[in-house]
Amino acid sequence: MRSVKKSYNTTEVETLLAALYSLPDRWRLYFTGSMLGGFRRGELLAIEWPDVSYDNQAIWIDKQITFNELGEKIEGEVKTEESEGWIAMPKWYMDQLNAFEKEWRKEAARCKEWKGEDKQYVFHGGQGVMYYPTTPTVTWRKFLKKHNLTHVKLHGLRHTAGMLLRETGADLKTMQERLRHTKIGTTADIYLHASDIISRAAADRLESFDPNR
Repeated sequence: MRSVKKSYNTTEVETLLAALYSLPDRWRLYFTGSMLGGFRRGELLAIEWPDVSYDNQAIWIDKQITFNELGEKIEGEVKTEESEGWIAMPKWYMDQLNAFEKEWRKEAARCKEWKGEDKQYVFHGGQGVMYYPTTPTVTWRKFLKKHNLTHVKLHGLRHTAGMLLRETGADLKTMQERLRHTKIGTTADIYLHASDIISRAAADRLESFDPNR
C-alpha cells in the first residue's frame, strides 16, 4: 500500500538531495528547487532565465504551466495574487543554477530547430518546448521507485519546504510569506500540527543543505 506521508523530514531531505544527483541536471535542479523554494508544480516549469536574479539570489514567479479546458498545455496565470513574487533561494542552489544556465545556453546555441521561439524556459523538454504539467509528476514517481525512497507526492515537496522552515524555528508569518498563502490560517492549518519582499531570512535557513559543505 502506498504511503500517505505528506512531506519529508530533515534527515530524509539530506538522503533525497544526494539521490537526486543520479538525475540529469535539469530534473535535479527542478526537484531540489521545489523542495527548497516551496514552488507549485507548474510555477517552476514556467520560469525563464530573465526570472532568475543571481544578484538577489531569487526567482521571480508570475506564471505557471497548466492545462486549458481542452486539456492542452498552456502558460497561464499563477493561482492567486499572493502567489506572485520573488522567492529567495540558498546561495549554493543559485550557484548551481548559474552553472546550469551556462550549459543551457551552449545547448540552445547548438540547437538547429529551436521551437521555443522567444521563450527561455529554464526547464524544457528539448528544443525549448515547455513540459506538460504532468511530466514532473511521472518523473518524480519513477525516481522514488528506482531508488526505493519513501513515497511522497510531488506536491509534498512544497509541504516539505514548509516543514523544513518549521523544524528550523521559522514563525508562521515567515512560512506564510515563503509559501505565498493568501491567509495565515491556511499555513497554520497545514503546519501547526506538525520579511523582506523575497524572504531572505527564510532562504538562509536552508543554507545548511548545501551539498558541498
